[in-house]
Amino acid sequence: MSLVYIGYVPHPPIIVPEVGRGEEKASQKTIEGYDRLANEIVQMKVQTVLIVSPHTLLTEKGMTYLKGSTLSGSFKQFGASQVQLIYKADEKIRETITEQIGETVPVESELDHGALVPLYFLRRAGWEGKIVVLGMPTKNAEKYGRQVGQILNDSDQRCALVASGDLSHRLKEDSPYGFHPSGPKMDNLIVKGLKKDTSLIRGIPHDLLEEAAQCGYNSLLFALGAREGEVKVLSYEGPFGVGYLVAEIYRSSPIAGFARECLTYHLTAQAFDKLIIPGDPLLKEKRSCFVTLKKEGNLRGCIGTVQPVRENLASEIKHNAISAGTQDPRFRPVAAEELSLLAISVDILGDLEKVSSNDELDPYRYGVVVRRGGRVGLLLPHLEGVDSVEEQVEIAKQKAGILSDEEVGLWRFEVERYFE
Repeated sequence: MSLVYIGYVPHPPIIVPEVGRGEEKASQKTIEGYDRLANEIVQMKVQTVLIVSPHTLLTEKGMTYLKGSTLSGSFKQFGASQVQLIYKADEKIRETITEQIGETVPVESELDHGALVPLYFLRRAGWEGKIVVLGMPTKNAEKYGRQVGQILNDSDQRCALVASGDLSHRLKEDSPYGFHPSGPKMDNLIVKGLKKDTSLIRGIPHDLLEEAAQCGYNSLLFALGAREGEVKVLSYEGPFGVGYLVAEIYRSSPIAGFARECLTYHLTAQAFDKLIIPGDPLLKEKRSCFVTLKKEGNLRGCIGTVQPVRENLASEIKHNAISAGTQDPRFRPVAAEELSLLAISVDILGDLEKVSSNDELDPYRYGVVVRRGGRVGLLLPHLEGVDSVEEQVEIAKQKAGILSDEEVGLWRFEVERYFE
């Protein structure tokens, strides 16, 4: 898997010290979030970064891309002409995008601040590599995100996707477009959606987006479409009346990759003595886990254990990955030719904690275990479509064959969720 990281970032030139000249200190949370994201990309050994910008030339249909073997720009228009950035273009990936996605238009232009600001922080973190710059799709952003995400994932380079965009420009009276109540409303919906349920973001009405005067909504949809991941909001603030959001949308993990290898070895009848276990020390611990398979966004299998039953986590993952693909009674067994179509995640469970009532549960933070006699039901946290404690407990009861009106013992647990 070559798409290893997806992030969403703002692009205010004022947070660049040579531009802000001290004013950038008002956005310290944003700068810290940016540095954290950039350092992650460096640590992930990313070779190519694809940036989606809303400030290059946009088209009503499809996408644009910056052409040229090198791409460059400076902060001259923001009073810092001495800050110049030059990067080689990844022409191979760019060519693949233009070949596989017909609705792409070449543009000859310097790097705009939508690309320059994230590149500035990447350079500050020590990143060196090639880039591709796309214009933000104004329609069907998630669809294009899925297509580009797959192209990056099929690349022989380790790739990151960075979606650039500011949120509302109407958070305060002294905002660029003045205050409007839709500004903070939209930003709150987006931050809440990233923390809890991304369907909240997809459902934001067009009128609200217009009133909020945003520029990054479609960039965010593009990022969310590129690959499913465990979203983390690294920072959000609006010190100058514009919403600045830094978020990690997706981060690949060798732990989930190991689950794929286990299922692949089983379905292709390979000898398991040749299977390489990743060096993550977590895999040596005695932990319980669930392995989840999805195909085209739909559940294809999920098997796990409430308590660890094998010698270590690596063995738990191996057993549960194979079982999720072959033993889940809700689905027919996975065929080897389906492997390339699957998205695999691993949930590592924390300790079970007994609770006395629903008031101590949260379907976004905690999974739940219900028990009545010898019947036990479990539901993982942060599942699409499960928005209330009542729904979470009811589904867990159904899985255990417990009636809705029957009293149960309740336990909660947290998880660490890993994606490929």
